[in-house]
Formats: sequence, C-alpha cells, structure tokens
Amino acid sequence: MRLFLGILTILIALPLASPASEFDWLVREFSRESGAKQTHIPLFGVMRFAVSVGHPAGASELKLALFEHTDLEPRRFSDLTDAAVGRDWKPMVRVRSRSGESTNIYAQTDGRNLRLLIASLDREEAAFVQVRIRPEELMKFVDDHAQAKK
Repeated sequence: MRLFLGILTILIALPLASPASEFDWLVREFSRESGAKQTHIPLFGVMRFAVSVGHPAGASELKLALFEHTDLEPRRFSDLTDAAVGRDWKPMVRVRSRSGESTNIYAQTDGRNLRLLIASLDREEAAFVQVRIRPEELMKFVDDHAQAKK
C-alpha cells in the first residue's frame, strides 16, 4: 500500500515538474501585470492526472488558472496573451466587448493532437485553460452525446 501511494504521489507531481510552457509564462505575466493572485482549486492535480490517464473526450492534457480581483484593460490582456503564446499558436477567435470582457482562443497542432489555449477576461475575473485533444475522439464524443439527446 505504501508503494502504491508513493507511486501515485509521484505520478500526480510529474505534470507539475515539467518545464515552463507558454501557459505557465502567460499565467505568471498576467499575475505580475494585473496584481492578482491565482485562485487555488482543491484537488485539481488529481483531475489533471485523471485526464492524462483516462483521456475523456480525447483530452490528454488539462491546465487551468483562475484569477479574481484583476485589474487589467482588455486591450492589454489581448496584447499579453498574444506575446505569451508566440508564433506557434494561431489565433482562432478574438472577442472584445465595451463592458471590459475579452476572450482569445488559440490553436496549435501537435502531431495528431490539437492544443487549444483559451484566455478570458471578464471585468475583474480571468481564466486560462489549455487542453490537448484528439479531434477525431472529440467529434465521436460529441456525436455520441448528440444522438443520446434525440
């Protein structure tokens, strides 16, 4: 039992030990520029592990960062996300409203996988999500659930 718990602890910690990615840099820069601290999500490491092992709907990677009480202009938010993702990520959707909301969605191919990075600012809250998915498995999941609702 001790061996099992030790291995489980290592497996959960492995994703946290990976080198800094564009996502990590984006989260750090956003925190620095907005003055907001990342909101802790209890047991999120376990959820990341479950996604990396179980591949629900074709997902094999999940990263999430949430912030509350942010202070950053929507235009600066978009500039920051563009700078963080670099040229490897292609912008897919860019929405800005007059009320202070901004959403940017980027995509990147990774072999047979598709990586999506979603950055959203809603007045005083921000969310960053990155997922790696297999498009054909995601479409099968969507089709299966669409047929189940009929």
